[in-house]
Amino acid sequence: MKLIYITIGLIIISLFVCVNIYAAPAGNTADTKTPYGDGVLKLKDSIGTVKLSINAESVIDRELTGGSGVSNAETEGEWYMLRLSYPIFENVLEPYLKLGVSHTEASWTEGGKFVLIKGDNELAWGIGAKFLAYEIPRYKVKFVIDGGYRTTEPGIVDVSVNDPSRTVSAADYKIDEWQISGIVSMEFPLGNKRNRGKSDIASLVPYVGLAYSDCDINGKFTYSGTTYDIGSAEYDTKIVLITGCDLLLPENASLNIEGRLGGETAVSGGGTVKF
Repeated sequence: MKLIYITIGLIIISLFVCVNIYAAPAGNTADTKTPYGDGVLKLKDSIGTVKLSINAESVIDRELTGGSGVSNAETEGEWYMLRLSYPIFENVLEPYLKLGVSHTEASWTEGGKFVLIKGDNELAWGIGAKFLAYEIPRYKVKFVIDGGYRTTEPGIVDVSVNDPSRTVSAADYKIDEWQISGIVSMEFPLGNKRNRGKSDIASLVPYVGLAYSDCDINGKFTYSGTTYDIGSAEYDTKIVLITGCDLLLPENASLNIEGRLGGETAVSGGGTVKF
């Protein structure tokens, strides 16, 4: 059994290396006490519980409010991110560190021209924490708050002004983003528990919540003596509806899918292994 979970962990790491990474889901997992079990390597007996997760997200569309003279600003991209978390205080608080790669683009209209910046695959990182605010054990209901920050500063691989690619100078592209979310989840075991309370069955954990997120996107370049600047753009709509579901596998692993609507259209998926 240990070999199976170690293999899953290696697969997660392999996926991390092979794909572009960026994500900020509120789930995966929906609360700080899952996955259940003692951990693949039982690290809780030495250094404490450690969780390794991978999150893959596609931001299909997010509208922005740009600077003066900027309209129709928006951003999109594909991000995946590796997350290392360390639950403390009896699994009530879970600080985490994220590391990955971003691949995003931003577009806007300025001076009657359509402007597009495409970012390179670049390092992204973030920090944050989950907090189990309240739970109702009888009904397997939990209320969790998650807050985090992430940033990336990709190089610009291509820009366009009214479609054709351009050779530019003095180019700059950076994204700083922060988010706080609250979700409520409810667990539905897919069978009966045996072995003195240890879970040898799977569970579904659907959840729903709201997030407040904002950002600071700086993107500018100079072409033919003219500087195009999105002007420290922020999210147009800052409240996001979150809905998703965790699939808790027996003992030490889980899978996740999540969607976000309102301020953005995005979908993410991932998995977690407990060590």
